[in-house]
Amino acid sequence: MIPPALSTNGLPSQLSVRYALPAAPLRAWIDHYWLSLDNDCPMHAIVPDGSIDLVIRQGRTDASAWVYGTTTAAMNTVLEQGAHYVGIRFKPGQGRHFLKAAAKELTDHRESVSGLLPFSIAHLTENVGQQDIFARIDAVLLAHAASVPSAPDRIDAAVARIAAARGMLRIEQAAEIFGTGRRQFERVFLDTVGIAPKLFSSIVRFHCAGRLLLEMPAAQATLADIAHACGYADQSHMNRDFRRLAGMVPSAYARRHVAFVQDAAAPDADNEPACSTHPGERK
Repeated sequence: MIPPALSTNGLPSQLSVRYALPAAPLRAWIDHYWLSLDNDCPMHAIVPDGSIDLVIRQGRTDASAWVYGTTTAAMNTVLEQGAHYVGIRFKPGQGRHFLKAAAKELTDHRESVSGLLPFSIAHLTENVGQQDIFARIDAVLLAHAASVPSAPDRIDAAVARIAAARGMLRIEQAAEIFGTGRRQFERVFLDTVGIAPKLFSSIVRFHCAGRLLLEMPAAQATLADIAHACGYADQSHMNRDFRRLAGMVPSAYARRHVAFVQDAAAPDADNEPACSTHPGERK
């Protein structure tokens, strides 16, 4: 789940969204925070990215908080118009430090935070639109991190290598980095990230192609060029992945300018919120 954006069914796409990096000690586990005020989109298109989001909604009369697991295919989620939304984007595999459930238990659906969090976020559901919301989130997560020190795991190195290789690392090579056979590696990866390493690699490769589609004019690179650069067997292979993960073929994706939240408006390095009206897209 991420801020409302351009969906596959032509719903409203422009929305002011703020992004911020978490406090420095949290950045090993959390990619960024996002904030969407006075949402005017009735539905949002979710695109897989291998991450888990904790999302707080403050409506006109009530509030709620949900954990959105990583997804395996494109899907839509209903939003409340006029509500404020704030989200915490965990890096792939890092939700385990803040959630009681294994990532695989959350895949392709959402769960209420009730019983899932080892800390309280009750006061975060109030005054979501205030300027200190990111600082308040930092305070809650830093307190939890201090009480339960978290050390890196071998699986983190494997996830990082797959991402660095743009999804083109063979699963056997990733298993070697993890230090076990392929089957045990796949079991641990599924528990930790929520999806199999092969699908995660496909998602990373898809995001690589998506960025190139948005950054490179057609005169500079054809779809076949982009497919080759991102490790697809051919353009048809890339088309199949885009239909499954974005709900559209690459050419339609490029025309709609559907951007990923983590690329559309990267937070400033000094942890100041970055404001954007980009049509950010993803979960």
